[in-house]
Amino acid sequence: MRRILAAALLTLALLALALPACASQITVTELEDEASGSRLAVFSVEADEIDTEPGEVSEPDAVQLAVSALIEARFAQQKALVAMNRGQVTQTGSVWQDGKTASMALRWQGEQADGSDGSMATCLTVNLETGEEIAMAQLFADVDGALAAMEAIIVDDVLEDMSDYMEFADLLPMPTDSFSVDERGLTVYWPEDRYRYFDGTSGSVTFYWHELADYIGQESPVYALAHPDVPGSDGEIESLCMTGSVTPTLLVKLDDRLDSVAGRYLLADPDYTTDALVYPLERERGWAVEIPKFAETPEEETPISAIRAARVSMAGLLTTGKTTDVEVIALLGDPAAEIVYDEDAALDAMLEPGTSLYYEISGRVLQLHMDEGGVLACVILRKAMPESLY
Repeated sequence: MRRILAAALLTLALLALALPACASQITVTELEDEASGSRLAVFSVEADEIDTEPGEVSEPDAVQLAVSALIEARFAQQKALVAMNRGQVTQTGSVWQDGKTASMALRWQGEQADGSDGSMATCLTVNLETGEEIAMAQLFADVDGALAAMEAIIVDDVLEDMSDYMEFADLLPMPTDSFSVDERGLTVYWPEDRYRYFDGTSGSVTFYWHELADYIGQESPVYALAHPDVPGSDGEIESLCMTGSVTPTLLVKLDDRLDSVAGRYLLADPDYTTDALVYPLERERGWAVEIPKFAETPEEETPISAIRAARVSMAGLLTTGKTTDVEVIALLGDPAAEIVYDEDAALDAMLEPGTSLYYEISGRVLQLHMDEGGVLACVILRKAMPESLY
């Protein structure tokens, strides 16, 4: 089986070098050794076909060769195969690309290239038009402002809630040499000896685009991600409510069973409100799901009754930390209900003191909780109006 994997890896490499000269794209292929359970994630460069004369083979261009060289140097794909021959290797790979930019991330668990056992995250973001690597600083017009904002988020959102039992939690200063980007945001990865989860995997933090948009200029390769050309509308909010989701980038919807959510996201131990169990998504900052506290089904079989998002920009219109109650009412009209949460009530509801505006949209209830300054602090999508409002 491992000879087959070696042959497959070689074939992918040769195919990458035999492609015609044209616009490139990155693919990630998973190769699995059924006997050992090892899995490799192999990145390769592909290109669209172009017309050639019969029997003619076009040579790869300089950009394609440069990207292929960067991939092999960064991800050590041949060394990964050698490591798998020594022990068990588990790799998961992802890639985001838009035709001009590609961003790759690889998590490597188990036997490492140097023979040690552990966890490592490796990333590469490249310009597909020049073949050059893109550094984090090239994403921002205001680099210092962006880095300060990200480190402030780490202090407020990550370190504040981090368990005292974590042995590896040295998050500051934030590394800038290991990151990836996708539709959701910018994800930064730490070495395992600085930040490690309880399950032994190296840690990461995702910064959502709406949190970084002010620092990203028009020349940035991620400008379109942080500043969508077409603004959302109340119709898009209605569509999201109808599908039972707060954002299309999170793979959780109302009525999903708790065990199915746990199969996609790592759930932390639940907290409790007056009438619900609230499970934070451990690696999705600011997100949690709820199930009824007194459900008739076992917890793992209970459907999700609410989705909480304390860090979100719903349809680009309802943005935590930015959107005001005046703007909400101008967009959605007067709410169906309004509740003021003092300090005690807010503690019971796992919210901060403020006011919640409740809207009935497409058979769902959208709870928009404003802080005491009238700024959106949390978006909660519910299956039904809370019993306390009847």
